[in-house]
Parts: sequence; C-alpha cells; structure tokens
Amino acid sequence: MLFAQEKTNIEILNADFTYFDQKRYPDIRRLIGNVEFKHKGAIMSCDSAWHYFKTDQFKAFNNISINQGDSIFLTGNFLNYDGKTKNAVIRENITLKDNSVILHTDELEYSIESSIASYKKGASITDADNILTSIRGNYLSAQKLLIFKEKVVLVNPDYTINSDTLHYQTMDEIAYFFGPTTIDSDENIIYCENGWYNTITDISQFSQNAYLWNNNQQLSGDSLYYDRNIGYGLAVENIEIKDTLNDFKIFGERAEFFEYSDSSIITENPLFVVEFDEDTLYMHADTIVANLDSSSHRQIKAYSSSKFYSDNLSGKCKELYYYTRDSTIQLYNLPVLWSDDYQLSSDHIVIFLNNNTIERLELQTNAFILSKDSLNFYNQIKGKNMFGFFKRNSLYKINVMGNGQTVYVIKDEQDKLSGINTIYCSKMNITVNDKNIDRISFQNQPSSIIYPIEELPIEWKRLEGFKNRLSERILTKEDVWKD
Repeated sequence: MLFAQEKTNIEILNADFTYFDQKRYPDIRRLIGNVEFKHKGAIMSCDSAWHYFKTDQFKAFNNISINQGDSIFLTGNFLNYDGKTKNAVIRENITLKDNSVILHTDELEYSIESSIASYKKGASITDADNILTSIRGNYLSAQKLLIFKEKVVLVNPDYTINSDTLHYQTMDEIAYFFGPTTIDSDENIIYCENGWYNTITDISQFSQNAYLWNNNQQLSGDSLYYDRNIGYGLAVENIEIKDTLNDFKIFGERAEFFEYSDSSIITENPLFVVEFDEDTLYMHADTIVANLDSSSHRQIKAYSSSKFYSDNLSGKCKELYYYTRDSTIQLYNLPVLWSDDYQLSSDHIVIFLNNNTIERLELQTNAFILSKDSLNFYNQIKGKNMFGFFKRNSLYKINVMGNGQTVYVIKDEQDKLSGINTIYCSKMNITVNDKNIDRISFQNQPSSIIYPIEELPIEWKRLEGFKNRLSERILTKEDVWKD
C-alpha cells in the first residue's frame, strides 16, 4: 500500500499493511511488510514498524536497512528513529558499509543530519588490508574519518598497532595516534604517544617519547621518521641509542638507522657512554657509527677529533674504534692517553677491557710515556712498543719491548732529589707505585748512568719523540666538547 507525503517530516514510502486503532492508540500507526521510510534524503526500510506520527518517531524491527546517498549502507535487527533529532539507534547484528569500509557492532547511534556513526560497546572495522577494533568510536562519513578510543587494535598482515586513541583516514588509509601507542612487527617494536602511520606506503612519523626497538637496540628521539619498505629510520632532537646487550648508550641530535644492516650513524653532537665498574666513559666525536662486524658483533666507530673521559683514563685521537667482539678500544691518528700523572702516546693504542674494567693497554710503534715531576722535570719512558697493566683502572706496571730508554728522577727517603737515572735497555719491566716509578727490572743487559740534575746531557732532557700534550688533557666529562 502506498502513501502520499504526510504532514510529518518522515515520509512513509511503502508498507504492505497498515493498522490504526484510533481509540486505543490514537498516536501510533502499525506498519507491516516491506516498510520504507524517507527522511532528509535517507531511505530506511524494515519488516515492520511502529510509527509515532505525532512525535515524528518510529521503532522498526527485523531486516533494518538505512541507505544515505551513494555510499552509506547500514543494516541491523532493531531501529529507533527520532525525526526531530534525526538520530537513529540500531541494535543487533549491525553492519555499516561506506565504500571500502565495513563496520560491525551490536549497538550504533547514527545521525542522518551529520552522517556520524557512534558506538560505545565495541566494534570492528575492516578495509582492504586492515582490521581495526575498539571499545568506543565514531565514524564521520563526510570526512571519511574513523575515531577509535579505548583498547584500539589495528591488525595488518605485517604489524599490529595497539593504541589508546587512533584516528583513521579511510581515503588515504593513514592512522593517526594520540596517547600511548605500540606498533609490533617481526622486524621491530615502535612506541610513541603521538604520530601517524601510512598503511599504504608504510611510511610513518612519531613523537612524544617515541622509540624504535630492534635487535637489543632502542632508538629514540623527539621526532622519529620510519620507512618500513627500506628499513630506514631517522631520529632528531634529544636522540638516544641504547644497546642492552653491550650495555652502552649513544646520545645526539640526529641519528639515522639502517635496519637491514643493523647500523646507526649519529652526526650531530654525538656522545657515546659506556658503564665500567665504578666508572663511566664518555666519548664525543664529529660522527659516531654503530654497526655489526663480519661476525655480527657490535662495533662503534668515531671519526674526526674523538675525545673521551673517565675518572681513571682520558684521551683523544682522530679515529676511535670500540669492538665488542674482543672488548677493545683502539685509537688511531695522533692518539694520546692520560692516566693518573702519565701521558701515554704511540702511533696506535689498544685498550683492553675485561668485565667492564680497564685491564691493560698496548702502545704500538713509537711508544712514549711522560709525567711531570714536582721539580718541573719530565720523567720519560720510550720504546718501540709498550704494554701497560691496570688494577682498579689505575696503571701499576709497564713493559717496554724494543729500543727502551728511560729517564726519571731519583729521590731519597725525605723526597729530596738525589739524581737523574738514565737507562738504555731493549726490554724492561717498570713497576709503578702511588703514581711514581718504583722499580725497574731488565731482561737484557742495561746501560745505566745516574747524573746530577745540573750535569744531565741535553739529549736526555727531551728524548726523541717527546711531545708535551698535558695542556690538552681532558679533566672532566664536559671537556670532551671543547675544541
């Protein structure tokens, strides 16, 4: 049976049967069979309905459908519609379709006027590649925007996103995060409290406590860019790389991460920090690279003007390498160390660590050790190669191998000068006690002469290769930043 347009705003387009009881239900009309309503351009249909024509409302039952425009198609089992507020409440087995988006829930409020759908008891949304679920949410059809709140989960074949609040733009398939968010995949874990992820291009940007966790390393910064396609990440401002396996951190203002080679490069104000027993080493350079060697052990490379400081050892060089495979720190290109009162230098220096303590070091080629005595004289040890040994991170023994020369002050029991000892010996072992040379033992026949200080030949005052760099000494961790 067809009806002409009534005075009410809601048009009844069709009903197979109509029942009206003027005496018992003067304000209600009962409609049964292929019922169709029209309001504000939306077509609503059902199997049966109660039409409250004076209040401009109706209740509909079974095979509910709402079509609005060319895109919105909404189905369910029960419908309450208010023509004055233009709000529809649908219950049970609800499906909302809009182009490629499909929403499923058991209770939904839909505004005909604003084309906004809202749910509060959980829903799932699917599109071509993603499944999204949350407890509460809104779908803004005009903006093609989904707003998810409370226990939000986005499942993609390559990753899973868990968030507190997530906005999803259905046209370009970009997810926007607000609040604590975790993106979990086989390659890595990403955390942020603000950001976006393009689910089509797999390019993303994160901020607010953002970090990327990969293979025992965490990369964080004020802003984190990530391209999953090529495994590339970029962190800027207040960056930190934390290596939990090798127990070190790198700080800076710009870091690039290359996932496939498991490497990072820090190019703005980098600072490498590693914890020793009862000590911490701070190292700064123009550029620091953290990558894997051929045996998949982590290594750190510092280029151009590397400087480092710890309570018991500091130094500088042009190039520095830290190898976790054998726990060594290697210095190249004008390297120099300072330990206690000693300056140590050679063409190549190797520091050996054991259980996070300095165990020994090697001065390879043109090795030279000097210290300034209280009498303004320089104690000096020179040789082809030297080996220094540490206890509790303090130098206690030096072995000289090849072309050894030593010149040092001899003092009596009252700490007064008694002479200058000069020694030639190709191999010698030197014991250091309380920062002073205590005893020297020789493996080959030595040549030794003790001079009064005023008679010391000039060639012994400054041994060949002598270079005083004590003024360059790094005395605090802040000094690593000084030119």
